[in-house]
Amino acid sequence: MIPNDKTYPPLNMHFKVQFDSKKFKLDYRFQSVQGLQARICKNENDTRKHTKFENIILKRAYQPDSKLIEWCMNAINNQKKQPQNLTIKLLNAKEKLLSGWKIEQAVPVGWGVEELHAQDTKILIECIELEYNYFQVVDSKGTIIAPVDTEKSKK
Repeated sequence: MIPNDKTYPPLNMHFKVQFDSKKFKLDYRFQSVQGLQARICKNENDTRKHTKFENIILKRAYQPDSKLIEWCMNAINNQKKQPQNLTIKLLNAKEKLLSGWKIEQAVPVGWGVEELHAQDTKILIECIELEYNYFQVVDSKGTIIAPVDTEKSKK
């Protein structure tokens, strides 16, 4: 069934990354989000399957005073892992939620900036790489629609 509003198919250019922690409330503008993928994998020596979640890469203009950099550097340099939950929200032109992905227990595993170059006048982009336990898909009302909790659906 195709939705009957003017947001179908949804565009990938209007989104927001929202961390649950209030200390990151100003860290929601990103140029891109990559790696939002899950796949079924099988161990070579075992017949059991498991789900593998790709690392997420967030890119944005470098913000030297950001609390996000402090969080990343503490995890990478000091091994102080402080998992954070966040939601990637796909929005329509009126800033209304179309869909989203709740990321659980994200931890920085990489941080860096793109090349510094004396002959280019480009915005300096920082890249943040996060590993996480899993993600859940939410609908336009913010309700988790996948994965379905099989225990609740049996009742």
